[in-house]
Amino acid sequence: MEITNPALKQLLKVRRGVDFFKNLTEQEIAELVFNIRFRKFAPDEVIFKEGARDNKELYFLIQGSVAIDILNKDTLKQMTVATLDKAMLFGEMRALIGEPRTATAKAGENGAILITFNIKESNEELSPLAFAKFYKNVSRILASKILQMNKTLDKK
Repeated sequence: MEITNPALKQLLKVRRGVDFFKNLTEQEIAELVFNIRFRKFAPDEVIFKEGARDNKELYFLIQGSVAIDILNKDTLKQMTVATLDKAMLFGEMRALIGEPRTATAKAGENGAILITFNIKESNEELSPLAFAKFYKNVSRILASKILQMNKTLDKK
């Protein structure tokens, strides 16, 4: 299979640093993702808002930084819970479980360049083994993020 989409080529190039794709072949990743493209965000531009239901895209940070904010229910002010400044995947909760976005993501002071994509929700077009490997990775990553978030909130 020849890959011609430049965003997919870039994602495959950096896939070893993307835990979601651990142990998946290039072919399996290419079959798993769709609607893949590069997107550039200006400084402080909102990528998605807490509570949003408008899309199920996942985001991979290529360049720049992204602030992850949640609304503090007591003060009604946005609270930054993470700043992403290295190549990493985010926005997966909405994509994978269908619930509204749990945080607001906005580009940092120098903006951000992202690869955005969707994940197929059915394994009809994908080998069962690839689907199982992907969701094993998802489970491990989400558990780790929940643990990290709990530690962050305990400090505040």
